[in-house]
Amino acid sequence: RKRGPGRAPGTLGASMSAKKTPKQPSSSRDKETDADHDVSRALAYLLRGTKGPETRNARLEDARVDYFRGKDLYKVLRQRPEIVDEFYGKLTGNATTQLANGTPPTEAELAKQITQIGQEMLKRGYFVKCDRVYKTPRPGRTKKVKFPKFLAKEPRTSQFFTEDGEGFYAWTYAAPMSWTFVIIAVLVAFAVILMCLFPLSPIWFKKCILYVCLGILGLFFVIGVIRVVVFAAVWITVGRQFWVLPNITSDEIPIDEVFSPMWAFDDLDANGNVVGRIPTAKRLAAASTAFAILAILYRVAPEKGSAIKSITRAHGSILDLFDLYDTPKGLGGSVENEMNVTENATGGVGDVGDVIVDDPTAGGEATGDGWPDDDSNVAPPAPPPPYSGLADDETASAETTDAATEGTTEETDAKTDE
Repeated sequence: RKRGPGRAPGTLGASMSAKKTPKQPSSSRDKETDADHDVSRALAYLLRGTKGPETRNARLEDARVDYFRGKDLYKVLRQRPEIVDEFYGKLTGNATTQLANGTPPTEAELAKQITQIGQEMLKRGYFVKCDRVYKTPRPGRTKKVKFPKFLAKEPRTSQFFTEDGEGFYAWTYAAPMSWTFVIIAVLVAFAVILMCLFPLSPIWFKKCILYVCLGILGLFFVIGVIRVVVFAAVWITVGRQFWVLPNITSDEIPIDEVFSPMWAFDDLDANGNVVGRIPTAKRLAAASTAFAILAILYRVAPEKGSAIKSITRAHGSILDLFDLYDTPKGLGGSVENEMNVTENATGGVGDVGDVIVDDPTAGGEATGDGWPDDDSNVAPPAPPPPYSGLADDETASAETTDAATEGTTEETDAKTDE
């Protein structure tokens, strides 16, 4: 047989053999890349745990991310040099000074190794460098917040890990789900179910929740009054802005840092110098005005008895609003009033169903409704005639005329007999 034009000898067989050839394994370069990513993933998992730097949550563009400061990463790795010894060589391919010479690295060498580790993790996409959106302090503040709530991604030319540790780095690596997270999720779902069942809870439990909430509100009110009084006293005396619990009204710090520090001056700049001090004359004028206003309010305030009555009335209004009375309310306002109204309407308990009436037409006993037990053949009584005021008046007049006539006749007969 002649071969067709354009086909080289053995081409078809070669193509068929190529199709039957089994898939070749991945190259050694791909294996090395997977191994490098496994090392990077292990380090990212370690740093995202409790042994890593402090992590906060912020908004990056249209997403919520967890981020840390470069300073905190330096601090953690300096305190745990064994992490650097374990991962530095695997990530960079260079041996540490301690592994090469058997001597611990100096501070400069350790900082350089930490910088290279951060740069490798940044290059492999486990976190990205960001910066704060608002670069100036908030109104009324002299310092920028430590952990901002809004971040912006740095341009690609600035995506490198700096040696001084400045900047913020947002995690792109999501840690795997832990058992702690699962337990917390189950507890949250159980708490939601309990809140849905709150209307079915007993009255005493509802009252406990109400009083706890009122106690928390009262505590915040007392803390606010104390803060204002202390601030006014220090400001009038020395002209400084001194706050007790300065972070209690901040929305940019976590709940565990609300009570830290307990007090602080809020009129210091970045160098520790006092700024914004007001002259003594203006402070005294402001204090005099405040005392005058307080004196006027004290004079127009209600008496002690009126205040207690108002508080009692407000307490009753709250219980009435949430229906938290110990006994159910009737139409008259209580159970006793409702029973009294029922007794007055029926003539006493037992008067309706227990009275026995003799029915002469049926020849037997009848129940309290005036009908015998066997009332199938008994016709109901005829209804009374409609009331007519004119007919009644005519009947009364006729009876009066008859009586008068009878009286006159008797008098005439008596005179005749005489």
